[in-house]
Amino acid sequence: MWRWRGNSSAPDHASTSVIDQGCEVEGRLTFVGTLVLNGKFRGELFTSDTLLVGETGEVEAEVQVGAAIVSGHITGNIIARERVELRSSARIFGDIVTPVLVLEEGVVFDGHCKMKSEELRAVQKSS
Repeated sequence: MWRWRGNSSAPDHASTSVIDQGCEVEGRLTFVGTLVLNGKFRGELFTSDTLLVGETGEVEAEVQVGAAIVSGHITGNIIARERVELRSSARIFGDIVTPVLVLEEGVVFDGHCKMKSEELRAVQKSS
Protein backbone atom coordinates (compact mmCIF):
# COMPACT_ATOMS: atom_id res chain seq x y z
CA MET A 1 0.00 0.00 0.00
CA TRP A 2 1.35 3.40 -0.99
CA ARG A 3 0.96 6.33 1.38
CA TRP A 4 1.46 9.98 0.49
CA ARG A 5 3.31 11.78 3.25
CA GLY A 6 3.19 15.24 1.73
CA ASN A 7 6.28 17.35 2.37
CA SER A 8 7.35 15.41 5.45
CA SER A 9 11.06 14.71 5.42
CA ALA A 10 10.93 12.44 8.46
CA PRO A 11 11.58 8.80 7.60
CA ASP A 12 8.72 6.38 8.22
CA HIS A 13 10.38 3.44 10.01
CA ALA A 14 7.10 1.49 9.85
CA SER A 15 6.94 1.69 6.05
CA THR A 16 7.15 -1.36 3.81
CA SER A 17 8.45 -1.33 0.24
CA VAL A 18 8.06 -4.18 -2.25
CA ILE A 19 10.05 -5.30 -5.26
CA ASP A 20 7.65 -7.92 -6.52
CA GLN A 21 7.87 -10.94 -8.81
CA GLY A 22 8.45 -9.82 -12.39
CA CYS A 23 10.50 -6.77 -11.32
CA GLU A 24 14.25 -6.56 -11.90
CA VAL A 25 16.31 -3.80 -10.29
CA GLU A 26 20.02 -3.03 -10.58
CA GLY A 27 22.07 -0.49 -8.62
CA ARG A 28 22.58 0.76 -5.09
CA LEU A 29 19.48 0.77 -2.87
CA THR A 30 19.26 2.42 0.54
CA PHE A 31 15.92 2.21 2.35
CA VAL A 32 14.16 2.82 5.66
CA GLY A 33 11.65 0.37 7.10
CA THR A 34 11.14 -3.07 5.59
CA LEU A 35 11.86 -4.15 2.02
CA VAL A 36 10.05 -7.25 0.75
CA LEU A 37 11.95 -8.58 -2.24
CA ASN A 38 10.18 -11.18 -4.39
CA GLY A 39 11.77 -10.09 -7.67
CA LYS A 40 15.41 -9.78 -8.77
CA PHE A 41 17.99 -7.33 -7.45
CA ARG A 42 21.64 -6.87 -8.43
CA GLY A 43 24.00 -4.36 -6.79
CA GLU A 44 24.18 -3.15 -3.19
CA LEU A 45 21.50 -3.07 -0.46
CA PHE A 46 21.85 -0.90 2.65
CA THR A 47 19.52 -0.32 5.61
CA SER A 48 19.56 -0.28 9.38
CA ASP A 49 16.14 -1.93 9.20
CA THR A 50 14.81 -5.23 7.72
CA LEU A 51 15.21 -7.06 4.42
CA LEU A 52 12.74 -9.88 3.66
CA VAL A 53 13.70 -12.02 0.63
CA GLY A 54 10.73 -14.16 -0.43
CA GLU A 55 10.95 -17.62 -2.03
CA THR A 56 10.96 -16.10 -5.53
CA GLY A 57 13.49 -13.41 -4.57
CA GLU A 58 16.90 -13.50 -6.26
CA VAL A 59 19.67 -11.20 -5.01
CA GLU A 60 23.18 -10.72 -6.37
CA ALA A 61 24.45 -8.07 -4.01
CA GLU A 62 26.50 -6.97 -1.08
CA VAL A 63 23.90 -6.72 1.68
CA GLN A 64 24.25 -4.60 4.85
CA VAL A 65 21.12 -4.60 7.01
CA GLY A 66 19.81 -4.49 10.55
CA ALA A 67 18.07 -7.85 10.06
CA ALA A 68 17.58 -10.24 7.14
CA ILE A 69 14.92 -12.93 6.80
CA VAL A 70 15.63 -15.00 3.71
CA SER A 71 13.53 -17.62 1.92
CA GLY A 72 14.98 -17.02 -1.56
CA HIS A 73 18.45 -16.87 -3.13
CA ILE A 74 21.32 -14.53 -2.26
CA THR A 75 24.68 -14.54 -3.99
CA GLY A 76 26.92 -12.12 -2.11
CA ASN A 77 27.98 -11.30 1.41
CA ILE A 78 25.50 -10.42 4.16
CA ILE A 79 26.34 -8.18 7.10
CA ALA A 80 23.54 -7.84 9.66
CA ARG A 81 23.73 -5.79 12.86
CA GLU A 82 21.01 -7.77 14.65
CA ARG A 83 20.27 -11.15 13.04
CA VAL A 84 19.97 -13.31 9.94
CA GLU A 85 17.19 -15.88 9.64
CA LEU A 86 17.44 -18.43 6.82
CA ARG A 87 14.18 -20.23 6.07
CA SER A 88 14.18 -23.79 4.68
CA SER A 89 14.04 -22.69 1.02
CA ALA A 90 16.95 -20.22 1.36
CA ARG A 91 20.05 -20.59 -0.84
CA ILE A 92 23.01 -18.46 0.26
CA PHE A 93 26.31 -18.29 -1.64
CA GLY A 94 28.52 -15.87 0.28
CA ASP A 95 29.76 -15.00 3.74
CA ILE A 96 27.60 -13.89 6.66
CA VAL A 97 28.61 -11.61 9.55
CA THR A 98 25.96 -11.32 12.28
CA PRO A 99 25.63 -11.77 16.04
CA VAL A 100 22.62 -14.12 15.62
CA LEU A 101 22.14 -16.71 12.87
CA VAL A 102 19.00 -18.88 12.64
CA LEU A 103 19.00 -21.77 10.13
CA GLU A 104 16.01 -23.95 9.35
CA GLU A 105 16.44 -27.51 8.10
CA GLY A 106 16.90 -27.57 4.32
CA VAL A 107 18.90 -24.33 3.95
CA VAL A 108 21.82 -24.34 1.51
CA PHE A 109 24.61 -22.10 2.81
CA ASP A 110 27.94 -22.07 0.95
CA GLY A 111 30.20 -19.58 2.69
CA HIS A 112 31.68 -18.60 6.03
CA CYS A 113 29.94 -17.17 9.06
CA LYS A 114 31.42 -14.87 11.71
CA MET A 115 29.31 -14.31 14.78
CA LYS A 116 31.64 -12.48 17.14
CA SER A 117 30.46 -8.97 17.93
CA GLU A 118 34.06 -7.66 17.55
CA GLU A 119 34.08 -8.94 13.94
CA LEU A 120 30.80 -7.16 13.24
CA ARG A 121 32.05 -3.87 14.68
CA ALA A 122 35.27 -4.10 12.65
CA VAL A 123 33.33 -4.73 9.41
CA GLN A 124 30.91 -1.84 10.09
CA LYS A 125 33.76 0.60 10.84
CA SER A 126 35.49 -0.22 7.54
CA SER A 127 32.24 0.34 5.54
